[in-house]
Amino acid sequence: MLITPDTHRRDSAGPTERGFLLFKPDALERRLLKDCVTDIAQAGLRVLEQRTLHLTEAQIAAVWSGIDPDRRPLTAGLMRRYLSAGPSQLVLVDGPEATTRLLALKSTIRRRHGAVYYANLVHSPDSADEARRELAALLDGRCDPHALFRPTTATWRGWDMETIEAGLDSWWASVPEQRGQQQTHWNPPLPAAGHPVHIYAKRHWAVAFDDMAGFLAETAGVDDLEFAVRAGFAVLYDRDGFVLPTTSAKAAHDTCQAVRAFGLIAYGPGDIGQSDPGAETAPRSDPRD
Repeated sequence: MLITPDTHRRDSAGPTERGFLLFKPDALERRLLKDCVTDIAQAGLRVLEQRTLHLTEAQIAAVWSGIDPDRRPLTAGLMRRYLSAGPSQLVLVDGPEATTRLLALKSTIRRRHGAVYYANLVHSPDSADEARRELAALLDGRCDPHALFRPTTATWRGWDMETIEAGLDSWWASVPEQRGQQQTHWNPPLPAAGHPVHIYAKRHWAVAFDDMAGFLAETAGVDDLEFAVRAGFAVLYDRDGFVLPTTSAKAAHDTCQAVRAFGLIAYGPGDIGQSDPGAETAPRSDPRD
């Protein structure tokens, strides 16, 4: 029977509500669950139930319904591969202000253990209403069993969906050691940088990963989906950012201007050393997950 969040029962600490944390495959692979469950108790919440789930594509589509695969096929493709790669663990809890406390705990877990954009250890809903809807899909099977978490359109940014899927498959197979970690070699291969432009994401980046990856490939003049994905991760995680070679100081300057207009940070040959890009950049998870 589905257990839904409620705010009717009261105890000495005030009204309680029910919520949950969904520990994703990388959290289980890294054996973080036991310590994280201890953290739940220390946050003043009570564990009601734990259940192992093998997420279906229909469940993924239901829980992350805010992500439109037609607009964000790279994000949807990465998440689909990651979330279906192994078991997840749902931990149902209750306690005072459970939703707020679980959101804070989610952020703490990610900061403590590190998380890559698409592999960020744990999920929790933003509200009791979201928890109710997501639990319906996760525990009670109340979702469209035929739902797909993949694009329905034929092309995206000039790439057909077969090319996109092949590029994502190639990238996924090539970086198993990077899943769940913040490595420093995401950059795709490029010629030696004569006039290098270093491109970073802002600390609180707002540009969708898909748009960022497509923009970087277009700026580099490379028509390759896997290149685009690697460039996007380099912007987020590599110490030197995504390093793009340019042919002259003027080309570097023009590239920096275009990158900044797009919403990213860029440093050309004359800029490096004048400020610390690390102070403005830091990996973070998509706020909509």
